[in-house]
Amino acid sequence: MASRLRRKLTFANVCSFTALVVALSSGGAYAANTIGSDDIIDESIQSVDIKNSEVKTSDLNPHAVTSGKIANGAVENSNVAPGAIDSNSVLDESLTSADLATNSVGPTEIADASINSGEIVDHSLFSADLAPNSVGSSEIAANAVGGSKVANESLTLSDLAGAAANGAISLTGIPNGRCTQVTFTFGGAQVGDSPIVTTRAAIQNGIVLYPNRVASAGHVEVNACNFSGTSMTPISSFPIRVITLR
Repeated sequence: MASRLRRKLTFANVCSFTALVVALSSGGAYAANTIGSDDIIDESIQSVDIKNSEVKTSDLNPHAVTSGKIANGAVENSNVAPGAIDSNSVLDESLTSADLATNSVGPTEIADASINSGEIVDHSLFSADLAPNSVGSSEIAANAVGGSKVANESLTLSDLAGAAANGAISLTGIPNGRCTQVTFTFGGAQVGDSPIVTTRAAIQNGIVLYPNRVASAGHVEVNACNFSGTSMTPISSFPIRVITLR
């Protein structure tokens, strides 16, 4: 038997057998770090070939992750670097009130003259939203303020159109039962104003000062009458107050 095998052995048979033994004993294995990119068929590696959590940041090309690769609602605040999102990163007119936290917009976030009535919910402003002295005459519609909007006993002469000033007059020689017409010079009075004259000191009983009209700008026409029943006591530098209502 052995002699028959020796007769059939050739150099080629021995080489083929040796190669088969080597292949079987190695199991077709490759030495470590011997497989490179050129040894892998393009696009042949699938998800099942990659161990979970083995794809790291350094394995991703720049800009490789687009919105289509991110699950809806998957990006949280903790995933965004501080200061990473600016106005250039937000689509114009894409933010709504639902995107803003309560009380998140303060005065420093609002540009001057940037908010008009279209940005304000109807009937949503209260007195707490208005700065002191922020509402001027230009913000109030004509005939918008009625008596119910004015605090009782709050109006003074400075709130009324017209003029008011203190002065002094001198009068003498008006016969009993007679009147004389005099003109008071009074800056600020305008034709059409309704004048009021009051005394600022005690005057002889029966001496009456009755204003008629503003005869010309700055001049109030007054009737001075003696109804005392006797001769008039002369007055000099007598203090009066003149008011005109427009």
